[in-house]
Amino acid sequence: MKAAIRPHGLAFAAACVMLLFLAACSTPDKIILLPDPDGKVGAVIVHSASGEQKIDKAYAGVDVTKGGAIEKTMDSQSIVETRYGELLAARPPRPMTFTIFFLFDSATELAPESAATVKQLKAVLATWPAPQLVVVGHTDLAGSQEFNDQLSMQRAKTVAAFLIKQGVPTQKIETAARGKREPLVPTADGVPNRMNRRAVITLQ
Repeated sequence: MKAAIRPHGLAFAAACVMLLFLAACSTPDKIILLPDPDGKVGAVIVHSASGEQKIDKAYAGVDVTKGGAIEKTMDSQSIVETRYGELLAARPPRPMTFTIFFLFDSATELAPESAATVKQLKAVLATWPAPQLVVVGHTDLAGSQEFNDQLSMQRAKTVAAFLIKQGVPTQKIETAARGKREPLVPTADGVPNRMNRRAVITLQ
């Protein structure tokens, strides 16, 4: 009997990390809810043939037996880290996001404040095992939709080229362009804003 898990509410998207043990034979399946590094805790609902149970507190958990019985458990941070230290250490790094800003109408010239971000990104890439990256280009709301679609893709490709120079294989990088559809700072159409001229890099 395997437990089924689904997110509960919007909290799951922002803050929900689980330790999940799907055991064989008669040993119960075990699910433990972990907090995010900043302390936020989401919620999940665990289903089985005999019912369901919601867990929404840090280090709360459930054991699900082969017959489907669900038993709530509650551990402390120290107990979880001691008991499951090897498993916790083997988890992949959590995704990180970096934002690179560009000068007006440029797909290659970075805004001065982006220098520190580029330096940080280089340092993280040097220690990240098998990185997978998604790069999404954006523009401000000045100019036509067609022009901005092209410009945002060029920005994404500029960042992708930089990542390749840093040793990331081409096949590990996805690029996309949103033009002026998703401004970081909402403005009226046609209004330029430096915070919207950017490329967002998600590293996982």
